[in-house]
Amino acid sequence: MKKLTLLSALILSTVSLSAFADKGYYQNGGFNNSQQAITPASQVSSMSDDQYVVLQGKLVKQLDKDNFTFRDESGEITVDIDDEVWRGLNVTPNDEIRLYGEIDKSLVGTEVDVHRVEKAN
Repeated sequence: MKKLTLLSALILSTVSLSAFADKGYYQNGGFNNSQQAITPASQVSSMSDDQYVVLQGKLVKQLDKDNFTFRDESGEITVDIDDEVWRGLNVTPNDEIRLYGEIDKSLVGTEVDVHRVEKAN
C-alpha cells in the first residue's frame, strides 16, 4: 500500500511539473493590424487618458531607465517603455519605429505607456 501511495504521489508531481515547463520561445503572439491609424505626437496631449495610440517615428533621447523622448514629423512626446516590452529588440536614434500603447495623463504631464515596440522599416 505504501508503494502504491508513493508511486501515485511521484506520478502526480511529475505531471504537475511538466505543466510549468518553458517552451523556450515567446508565447505572446497575436493579431497584427498593419492598417491601424498612426497618431501624430503633437495630438497626444489633447487626447483622452487611457486612449490607445500608435506612434511612428524615432526615439531621440533616453531620459531615465524607462522614459524616452519620441519624435515624429509633428513634434515630441515622452514615452515609457519597460524592459520586458523591448523583447530583445535593439534600436538607435536612426531607426524608424512603431510604438503601440495608451496615453497616461497625470499631474506632471502626459506620456505614452508603451505595450509593444517594432521597427517600422
